Amino acid sequence: MSRPGFLLYVDDQTPPLITLAGSSVNLQQFPTGTRVIYPPEAMPSSDPTALIDQALATPSGSEPLAARLRPGMRLTIVVGNVDPVQPMMRFDIRRGIVERVLEQAARSRVDDVSIVIAGGLGPRWSSQDIVVALGDRVASSFLPDGMITSHDVTDSGLVAVATVGNHPVRLSPRIATSDLVVAVDVSHGPRPRCLLAAGATDVSTINRISGLEGGHAACGEVSAAILGEVPVFAITAVLGQPFLQRPLGFLNRREWEWRLPQQLSYATARQFVAVMPRQGAQRLHGAPLADYELCDVVGGDPAQVLSRAHEVWHAANAVPASQSHVLITSVWGSSFDPGDPVGSPISAAHHALVRATGMDSDGPLVAPGGSVVAFHPLSRVFSNRTQAPASDFFTKVLPETRDPRIIRERFEERACTDTWYLKLYREHNAHHPLAVFHTWYAIQRAASQLDEVIWVGADRTSARVLGHRAATRLEDALELCRQTLGDDLRASYLHAPGTVAGEPR
Repeated sequence: MSRPGFLLYVDDQTPPLITLAGSSVNLQQFPTGTRVIYPPEAMPSSDPTALIDQALATPSGSEPLAARLRPGMRLTIVVGNVDPVQPMMRFDIRRGIVERVLEQAARSRVDDVSIVIAGGLGPRWSSQDIVVALGDRVASSFLPDGMITSHDVTDSGLVAVATVGNHPVRLSPRIATSDLVVAVDVSHGPRPRCLLAAGATDVSTINRISGLEGGHAACGEVSAAILGEVPVFAITAVLGQPFLQRPLGFLNRREWEWRLPQQLSYATARQFVAVMPRQGAQRLHGAPLADYELCDVVGGDPAQVLSRAHEVWHAANAVPASQSHVLITSVWGSSFDPGDPVGSPISAAHHALVRATGMDSDGPLVAPGGSVVAFHPLSRVFSNRTQAPASDFFTKVLPETRDPRIIRERFEERACTDTWYLKLYREHNAHHPLAVFHTWYAIQRAASQLDEVIWVGADRTSARVLGHRAATRLEDALELCRQTLGDDLRASYLHAPGTVAGEPR
């Protein structure tokens, strides 16, 4: 068991604390009285086999998986990737789950088996992605015969399985006609999600549940409609905090516990990035791998699994904390833009205002009317052509208007029908163009509850495009906060190298 998270109040004995800003790693002295929210200690992963077998054999609200399998049936395994785990898992727990499900299917003489990757508006997987996540054993058995596919939300062959609010809900024919669907997912944050509704439907349905007017209620309605038509056995792995590999292993320890190896690793990381800014950062932590403590594996009825996984994640990861006037957070590019050590300004804003603050959950860490202070450079560099929709959104849409309703009316449909954007999505592992619109809508929902957002060490032009402010130092940012919130403000620093600490209670 890992050590639980805790609250630290900065005093004159507190050492400088680690901060992450894009590709930069720094030690920052925080003002006396600042509350630091430390998440539970990260731990290496362990053998998941026993927990997986237990979840399959003693599920919640369902017969064991073996009892639901029979010869001649049509079985589809849906692997969830709506909200990818970042930093990436060194050993992908989904591989272990899929392998155990396939072994049970083989013992039950189920021959008609297919695997569907459900990523919603996220990038569709390449063959290499499949090999990395699911392993050579699964890939070599299913890829040559085309039995592993990555769901395409724009596929004209999707079939309607239900109607919600006079709108059809469409799924792939393979999922819709299956005798049983096994939904494999990972819970690694405080926001429970409905995998099939958010990841395996058509673009119109996803827009209704996750767009400007969407929400948890809409997602629940669509999920209930799907589960009324398609038999589903869900199995979800619940993860702890990321345990980072070398050369970033010093992030696993609290600062006052650093010994000579951690001190040397930190100094090396700073010097390497300083000498070779983007190239050095790319080699150092462009695509870091992390172990994750496996808190539990939950299987059975999808609704019960969703609820139980959320409870387990909260019990294992959340840190009880009252709301703050000012929330300070690091924003590390590799924790939200895979393979990019800096990350785009839009992704950085989403990470700071939505993920870190918990604004889209039941218990945000910052009080209404408060402020968010974030460390990130907001560099106007989008990693590659797969981010073309986000790049164009930042350079062409936001300078005209930041209003979500105007953006939806004037720009959303045009982007969703752009042939180049769609080609990038279908063939080159890019996000669907609608994804950046949903990201911006979530950013603005969070920003509307705040007094202001201030970026430390950021490009001032980029901050203005987002409608935010920039400050050179943390002290300057806090002084700006005092001008509107008063001198007696409560400030908290969310200390976490790539994930959120949890919901306050």
